[in-house]
Parts: sequence; structure tokens; C-alpha cells
Amino acid sequence: MENETVKEVQDVKEDTTSASEEKQVVNSVPYARFKETVTEKNELKSQLDSINRKMKEDSEATKLKQMEEKGEYEKIMSDMTQKLEVAEKKATAFDNYQANRRDSLLSKLPEDDREIYNGLSLDKLEVHVDKVITNPKPKQVDNSIPGTKMGYSSMEEWATTDPKGYKEANNPQTSGNIKIAYRNEG
Repeated sequence: MENETVKEVQDVKEDTTSASEEKQVVNSVPYARFKETVTEKNELKSQLDSINRKMKEDSEATKLKQMEEKGEYEKIMSDMTQKLEVAEKKATAFDNYQANRRDSLLSKLPEDDREIYNGLSLDKLEVHVDKVITNPKPKQVDNSIPGTKMGYSSMEEWATTDPKGYKEANNPQTSGNIKIAYRNEG
């Protein structure tokens, strides 16, 4: 009887796994079809944006013609002046942003490089500064062979200042504090 219940549980487990596998097969979409659908959607979106922009321009032009026919030139002038003021404020704000951003980026460069890269466009300057910051020039390393003079400028100075240390360091039998000796065991 226990064998029958175990067998039934195993059958149920097998049924659920096959159902989930079938569901995955049904829900999968080939990448080519997915890419095609996304591309089509993006094209339609751009077309809709251009149509909306054109409709807005046409409605503004129609409204302007109607106002001209009615002789409302002062109203037209005030509307155009308001649009111009808003556009000038935006242009000034954008110019200030670009100048501040350029100064900020140039301050991250070394002093001698600032004049060289000052003429780059803001986009190119940002890319260059990112490269310089993420990949800085490696530090200069002294690859010369270290001297054995213990910080003295010459061997003579070492010998006169520390004769015991000089003698130990240059004695072939001791060479520092490591003694070299051979013992006869015999």
C-alpha cells in the first residue's frame, strides 16, 4: 500500500514538470521575431511623433492666419514676444550649464593639459576626461639598482660614519648578519 502512494506522488511530480515545460515552449518567442516587432514599434513611434509635431505646427500656423485676418497684430506680437523670452531664458540657462560643465571637466585635468583640451566640444571633452580619470597615467618608478650604502651618499662616508657596519656588510665571511661557515664533522 505504501508503494502505491509513493508511485502516485511520483506520477503527480512528473505531470507538473511536463506541464511547466509545455508552458515554457508556448511562451517562448524567437529572437528574430522579437527584434522585428521591437523595430516595427520604434518606427511607428517615430512616425507618430513626427505626425504630432506636424499637426501642432499646422494648428499654430492656422491660428496665426486667423488672427491676421481679424487684424489682431498686437496679440500676435505679444505671443511671439513671450515665446522669444522663454526661448532666450532656456538658451541662457543651457549656455551657463555648458560653461560650468566645461570648467568642471577642465579642472579635473592637469594644469598643462587644460589649454590643449579647452577647444574640444563638450561631448569629446567628457569622453577624454572619463578616460583620463578611469585610466590614470602610471606613477614613475625608480628602477635603478638599490645601493648597499645604507643611506649614505658614498662608500667613504659609510666607512667613516659606521665602520663596524661597513666592515660587516663587506666581509665575505659574514655579509651582513648571516654568517657563512663550514663545519668539519669528523
